[in-house]
Amino acid sequence: MTALDRLRRDLRARRNLDVYVTILAALGTSVLALFDVAPTGKVTGAILAVLAVLAFSTLATRSAVEDVARGSTSGGTRLLEDFPADLTERRERSSDIYLVGVSLSRTLETSYREFERQLSSGGRIRVLLTDPDADDAAITTQTRPTRPSPEEIRGEIRQTLRLLSRLTAETRGRLEVRTTRAALKFGLNYIDVGKNSALLCVQLYSFDQSGESRPIIALTLADGVWFETYREQAERLWDVSTAT
Repeated sequence: MTALDRLRRDLRARRNLDVYVTILAALGTSVLALFDVAPTGKVTGAILAVLAVLAFSTLATRSAVEDVARGSTSGGTRLLEDFPADLTERRERSSDIYLVGVSLSRTLETSYREFERQLSSGGRIRVLLTDPDADDAAITTQTRPTRPSPEEIRGEIRQTLRLLSRLTAETRGRLEVRTTRAALKFGLNYIDVGKNSALLCVQLYSFDQSGESRPIIALTLADGVWFETYREQAERLWDVSTAT
């Protein structure tokens, strides 16, 4: 990766901005001093300001390292045993949502009325489900001791597709639905797509595990490469899926 590519990636992710500001200020100060453009006192003041920014950056880095050592990050990636408590509320407030899952029957049951309101007021919702005619390996990618049979899961998916079709007819809103025959490795709630407040809640599908599949990962733009990794996977899935 070239330096220019790294710069573009960091700026898109709003990452390392303090470092780039410091570099810019240091270069500017060096030019002023080299060509004797500004008085010595002002150049000295600028140098002290750059040093102050570096000191704050060092403190932030030290704090992040300490957080990692304790097994947690403040405001960054969070490994969860269940969905974030405010996920439903955040989803209902969002005007641009992308959902990925095998059947998403529970999500639709929980938020049907809110989706109806969002679509009626101009919001956008994308939904990607497993194709009900996909093979058993794709249908049963999320397995639990009490998980229904493949045919029962196919029935859940078809019911979800019927409800989504009804939602489209009732709202005439920006609801897009696609299906995939790929075996999904995760479920996804992508909230506030394309905004600084974006949240990617990723549920990694597990094998023969009681309760929710886990871990569940809450990602924001601050998580940089991991946010971008799952965002890109979700969009690639969408690009190669089939519109219903």
